[in-house]
Amino acid sequence: MIINSDWHIHSEYSYDASNSLEHIVEAAIAQGLSRIGITDHLNFNDEKFKGDIYASANAVHNTQKTYSNIVLGVELTPIERPEFDYIATCGKREGYIPPFQSSPYELELGMTKAQLMSLGIRYTIGAAHWRLDVPHAKSLQPDLNASIKDWYRQQLWLANDDRVTILGHPWYHGKGIWYEDFSVIPRSMNDDLAVALKENKKYVECNSHFFVSPKTSEKFRNQYAEFLRELFEMNIPITYGSDSHSNYGDSRAEVERYLRSAGFVEGDISELSENDLWS
Repeated sequence: MIINSDWHIHSEYSYDASNSLEHIVEAAIAQGLSRIGITDHLNFNDEKFKGDIYASANAVHNTQKTYSNIVLGVELTPIERPEFDYIATCGKREGYIPPFQSSPYELELGMTKAQLMSLGIRYTIGAAHWRLDVPHAKSLQPDLNASIKDWYRQQLWLANDDRVTILGHPWYHGKGIWYEDFSVIPRSMNDDLAVALKENKKYVECNSHFFVSPKTSEKFRNQYAEFLRELFEMNIPITYGSDSHSNYGDSRAEVERYLRSAGFVEGDISELSENDLWS
């Protein structure tokens, strides 16, 4: 197998997931995975999301007593800074009204590195999920060019943030608006992203979504595998993430089919090193 570890798994402590830790561990053992990482969501800095992360950390620490190959991580999503500040003041998201401004919102993440480490979190996945450049962007009709521009902005920001260990699912889009042809993403954007990732010694995730989602075309899947290969050849390490939310299973054979076509062989997909895990 090319893929021997899984660094992006959601447990029942994520708001949108149902995997129990017991099931995840049983499946990981059956798959012969050497290490797995639990990365529950911290989308906002409100008490609900922070409470989920506290619960996830406690459960993972208990699981580590009997299964030492499980590592505690977290998935961080950029937040528009005005909303982060509102939540920090009020403790909740309800009542927030996004201000109108002429430039895209500044970005923030849900916790500081010190706060994350105090919970025993050893690494993070930083990933863009939606537009954060204009008010109420999530409710707007998908706009290809505007979305590409803001994903680029968020991913470049994540690649330069000290809290991020792995850039999660680069160019993921929930509605798949560029999933027919990856070449709509300007080459210059990927070049800039690669420079930032390499300079900041980040990992990049090979996420199973891009190779198993019915939204992605065969053309896109091959192009995306080639994109990952180009990053790898620039000495940017690639990790694997199933991004499982429920019924944790094994998609590696399908993913590896595309990776092998792009030139990946055994030993090319990385595990996080102890030097890169927080302690």
